[in-house]
Amino acid sequence: MTQILQQWLKKERKSKGISKLELSSRLNKPSSYVNDVELGKYVLDIIEYLYYCHALGSDPKQGIQYISNELENQLK
Repeated sequence: MTQILQQWLKKERKSKGISKLELSSRLNKPSSYVNDVELGKYVLDIIEYLYYCHALGSDPKQGIQYISNELENQLK
C-alpha cells in the first residue's frame, strides 16, 4: 500500500518541477531522504506526510483521495 503513496508523492514532485535535492532542502533533510521516501526505504508517519506535502505545495487531502481511489480499483 505504501507504493501508492510513493507514486503520488513522486508524481507531485515531478509535476511541480521540483528536484529531489530541492525538496530535501525544503524539508531540511539529507539529500538521500526524498530518494528513500520515494523508494519505500523510509515510510512517512502522518505528521511527516503533512510536512512533506507542505514542502511540495500539494494538498494532503488529494494524496489521501488518490490512495483511496487506487485501493478501490485494486479491490474491484
